[in-house]
Amino acid sequence: MPPLRTAFSLLRPGVAALLALGLLSCGGGKKKPDSGITLTLYHWMEADRSLWEKEIIGPFEEAHPGVHVVLQTSPYPLYVTKSLTSIASGSQFADLMFAEDWFGQELIQKQYALNLMPYVRRDITVSDFSSETFTEWRGVAQREDELYGFPACLGLTVLFYNKDMFDRARLPYPDTTWTYDDLVRVGKQLTVDTNRDGVPDQWGLSFDVHYTGLETVTYSLGGRTLTDDSRRAALTEPATLHALHFIQDLFVKEKIASNTTSFVNPWEAFVGRRAAMILIGSHGAINLEGTSIRWDLTFPPKGPGGKRLSRRFTMAFMIPRNSPHPDEAWELLHWILVKSPAERLTTQYLGMMPTYRPSTQSPAWLNAEPVHNRHLLVELEQEHAFPLFTPAWQEWRDNNLTPEMLQMIQGSKRVEECASDAERRINAVLARAYEK
Repeated sequence: MPPLRTAFSLLRPGVAALLALGLLSCGGGKKKPDSGITLTLYHWMEADRSLWEKEIIGPFEEAHPGVHVVLQTSPYPLYVTKSLTSIASGSQFADLMFAEDWFGQELIQKQYALNLMPYVRRDITVSDFSSETFTEWRGVAQREDELYGFPACLGLTVLFYNKDMFDRARLPYPDTTWTYDDLVRVGKQLTVDTNRDGVPDQWGLSFDVHYTGLETVTYSLGGRTLTDDSRRAALTEPATLHALHFIQDLFVKEKIASNTTSFVNPWEAFVGRRAAMILIGSHGAINLEGTSIRWDLTFPPKGPGGKRLSRRFTMAFMIPRNSPHPDEAWELLHWILVKSPAERLTTQYLGMMPTYRPSTQSPAWLNAEPVHNRHLLVELEQEHAFPLFTPAWQEWRDNNLTPEMLQMIQGSKRVEECASDAERRINAVLARAYEK
């Protein structure tokens, strides 16, 4: 089995800024022109450098004589650190950069990014895009005339399943009729302790409580992580506590999910054929490319009253305010959005779904490797997706919510205590964040 391609959103900053400056990878040996404009495109996808340079940057340069594009990359934690270092110092290091929605909130709050709406109104047919994703990139005020990053791709929370495990158990595959009761019922049938040592050799479900699965279940069951204005935690509300009890039961009472799921790589059990299902972001399909696993995905289950929700997450291109060439940077951004080869978009965006509707309607994207039910993803995004974002996202998630959720699923701390302690600390973080 080939090594896993670690999901980009599982990596977080924590390395000194000086290392970021030292380890930055620049260009690909391309010589800058003696005259004209040079744009710097900055992201962390070094493994896909050839795709970006040959299939996106090269054709752009041919169509725009006098404009040269240099691709700079660095490992994801260093990418984040360098970006923040640039903001603090006021230095200019990119004309166009790629950002996840959680980090985008930091950049927007620090007034780092250019407002793209004048360009959008001039050059974009908004109906050609999944424009509901603009929400994540308008900033706290949510003004219609502001857009600080153009979302290029999105991910959704879905239920992946291993067909071979279902076939061996003579069980029908999960489908869009499933409720969370069905998830538990079938999960029990697929949890197997072969050697009867009290530890399952096969789990029914892999479920990571740090990322998108947590909110997908919580909100589908009527709870919520944050209040509607996203300024306070809502973990101690009765409906949220009910949902958290359900999540804890998956691990402690029903015992269909392992509470030792890796924080660094929650895909480990599924890819290792030790879990029959995994509820997680759709972009994880890229981890399955090249494996011999027979798999597919479907909607997350329905909650009470048929309520079905899937937490959405996005990535966008941003133009730093201090770019000396914003017009040319926009031309590059626009080219990437509408000219990228549809059959390569899955790789280009690390398994995420493009927001450009002509691409998601094209056979080239719908049938691209790895093959799975992409029609379902389009429907899920249009009918059941919801965002969740705030400033200081990493701080309140990684440092305040996740430790409590881990204690909760291990059964070492009561749900009510975990919710209360997390809520108190999250509210302190959000209060500081919204004061800035």
